[in-house]
Amino acid sequence: MIWSTIIFLITITILVSFHEYGHFIIARLCGVRVEQFSIGFGKNLWSYISKKSGTKFSISLIPLGGYVKMLDGRNSAHPLSDTDINFSFNHKSIAKRAAIILAGPIANFLLALIIYWIIFQIGVVRYPVVIDKILPNTPAATINIPPQSELKAINDFKIESWSDVNSALIAALGNDIVNIEYQTQNKDIYQQSINIVDWHFDIEKESAIISFGFHPAKVIFYPTISKIISNSAAELAGLKVGDEIVTYNNIQFDNWDNFSALIRTAKPITLGIKRDNQLLSIELEPKQELDHNGQLIGIAGIYPSNNTSVKQYDIVSAFLKGSEQTISTMRIVMRSFYQLMNGALSIKSLSGPVGIAQSAGQSAHNGMISYLYFLAFISISLGIMNLLPLPILDGGHLLFLLIEKLKGSPLTDAQQNVFYRIGFLFLIILLGIALFNDFIRLL
Repeated sequence: MIWSTIIFLITITILVSFHEYGHFIIARLCGVRVEQFSIGFGKNLWSYISKKSGTKFSISLIPLGGYVKMLDGRNSAHPLSDTDINFSFNHKSIAKRAAIILAGPIANFLLALIIYWIIFQIGVVRYPVVIDKILPNTPAATINIPPQSELKAINDFKIESWSDVNSALIAALGNDIVNIEYQTQNKDIYQQSINIVDWHFDIEKESAIISFGFHPAKVIFYPTISKIISNSAAELAGLKVGDEIVTYNNIQFDNWDNFSALIRTAKPITLGIKRDNQLLSIELEPKQELDHNGQLIGIAGIYPSNNTSVKQYDIVSAFLKGSEQTISTMRIVMRSFYQLMNGALSIKSLSGPVGIAQSAGQSAHNGMISYLYFLAFISISLGIMNLLPLPILDGGHLLFLLIEKLKGSPLTDAQQNVFYRIGFLFLIILLGIALFNDFIRLL
C-alpha cells in the first residue's frame, strides 16, 4: 500500500503540474498577472517569488491538487488601480478568459500525446488478439466466429490489443448493435453485426471481454531463449540467445511454468540444449535473490521466446500514432462519462483515490510502459472531467462565460454562488460513491 501511495502522489503531482501550467502560461500570454502557482493545498512547504513576474511558486502539504491564483478585481479587498486593471483576469475579453480556462484541460491532453509519442518510439509489445473460443449464452455466441480468429476492429475502433477490445466494448454499451471485424486462420476477413440491446454486465464481477463472449487465447511460449540478462546465472553457465531447451534433469521440456518452478528452488539443473543442430549438456546453478515478498528464490536470468512482437515507430510515425491513440482514448473516456450519466454503465465502475492509487501502483509494478499508459489515460480522464459543466470545474467557468456572452453581462455573485453550491454537492456525492466503491473492493 505504501508503494501504491507513493506512485499515486507522483502521478497526481505530474498531472496537476501540467494542468495548472496550462492555465499559467496562457494567462501570462494573455497579459494576466499570476499571483501564485501552487502544487498542493494547505500548509506551505516551499516557495519562491519570481523577481521578474512577482509570481509566488509554492509546494504545499496536501498533494491532492493545485491552483493558479490570478489577479482578479472580484476577489480584491480594495479597488484595483488603473494600472492593475490591465492585468486583471476579470477585465480581459471573454475570448481570453475562455482560452485561459481551456488551457488546463488542453495541457492534460497534450501531456497524454507526449506520453504516447514516447511509448511508440520506445516500442510497444503486440499480443495477438486471437479468440481461443466463444463462450456460450453470450452476445458473441449469436454469430459464428471460428476459434483462433483474430479481432481487427470493433465499431470504429481499430483493435491492436485486448485492452482495445475491452475499451471498445464498454464504449458500445447502450447501443443496439456492435460491428465486429475479424480475420480467420485462412486470412479471410469478415464483418458481422451483433445485437446487444439486452447485453448488460457487472463490471465488478467480470470484464467486458468475457461477458461479451470472447475467451482470449494465451500467449504461446516456446522452449527457445530470446534474451539473457548480463552477468546472470544463465550467462555464466554459457547459455546463448537462440538455444533451445530440450531437457532439464533428464526430463523432457514441457512448459515454462514447470521449468520456472524448478529454477525458483535454486538447485543446480542439468540442461539438454540444442544449438546449431547439436545437443549440448550445460550445468545451470540459479542465483539466489530476494523476491518482492522478501523470500529467497532462484533466478536464472533468461527470457523465453513467444508469439508476441515489439513494434517501434520513428519519431514522425510515433507522433501520428500517439495523436491517433490520444483521440481514440478521448472518445472512449467521453463515451464512458455519457454512459455513466444515462445509466448504461454502472456507477460501480467509479473509482476514488484508493482505487486510483492501487491502479497506479499496479501499473508501475508491471513496468514503465504500463505506468506510462496509465498516466496518459488518467491525464485524459482528468482533462475531460474538468470540462464537465459544473461550476467548480473548468467547464463550469466556461458555462458562466457562455451565459455572459449570451446575456451581455456576467451572473451576479449570488447567482454564481448558487451554482457553486449545486456543483460542489454533486461532486461530493460522486466522491462518496467512488470512495464507497473503493471500500467494497478492499473487502
